[in-house]
Amino acid sequence: MNTTELFDLLAIAEADREDCLALLADPAHDIVVAEVAASLTRSFGTFNEITVTEPTQDPLVWLKAYFRLTPAVLEWHRKRGIPEQVTRDTLADVGRHLAISRRVTGEFSLQTWRWLTHHFTVRIFALGRLQFALQRTDLEAAGAITPGDWVLAVHIPEQGPLLPSLVDESLDAARTFFPRFFADRPVTVVTCDSWMLDPFLLDRVSATSNVGAFVRRFTPLGHSTDGHTDALYFVFRTRDLDRLSELPRDTSLQRAVLDRLELGETWQVAWGYFRL
Repeated sequence: MNTTELFDLLAIAEADREDCLALLADPAHDIVVAEVAASLTRSFGTFNEITVTEPTQDPLVWLKAYFRLTPAVLEWHRKRGIPEQVTRDTLADVGRHLAISRRVTGEFSLQTWRWLTHHFTVRIFALGRLQFALQRTDLEAAGAITPGDWVLAVHIPEQGPLLPSLVDESLDAARTFFPRFFADRPVTVVTCDSWMLDPFLLDRVSATSNVGAFVRRFTPLGHSTDGHTDALYFVFRTRDLDRLSELPRDTSLQRAVLDRLELGETWQVAWGYFRL
């Protein structure tokens, strides 16, 4: 695979390609890159039952390891007959997150390098508007989830509006995709952990809004952790609390995020589920 084919597969924007080429040509961190690639390879295809270790937290070392492992990911998908469009849509997250990092920092970077370990251990798949990570859960919900069950952890890429019709299409796709390709890991439940499931938000967005309709699909699990700037980052792509006064309040979602932070309250990352 040449670099043009690689960058096209990963949907890397022209603005990032020169820096990617320079990264590939630089041998400075190749020993650590090999260690990162080995860590990812150990977890490859285990759906996180073997966790990824972190020999470094240098984002560009991880990115170079992802470049190195792309052919292996492609081959794994092909051997299992996974449609090429699913593969391309899944791996397009690399270019998407490079572009987000450039927009946020103003330079070539990969702030979300840890997130992409999902893709390069082949446990997440993009099916239309949503992404689904196949994994065992440690959650419990009477009559629905037992610790150790296989579940689909749903994620929402930055990719246009979260229309209910598109969500329905993704869920329909998941109902056929996972039994077809992973029949040995049966799933009946979709889970989510997100600031969007914080009960504070439900009181402030309409049930008919895209976000309101999405979060109301989930039954709360009554578990949460602090995620103080998560909502700020995912809505405005900044974690700078000193910028609150300059950020827009055009939507109910934007207003809810800013109102809570200005009250001095902490956004929560909450857990929920629904049956697939």
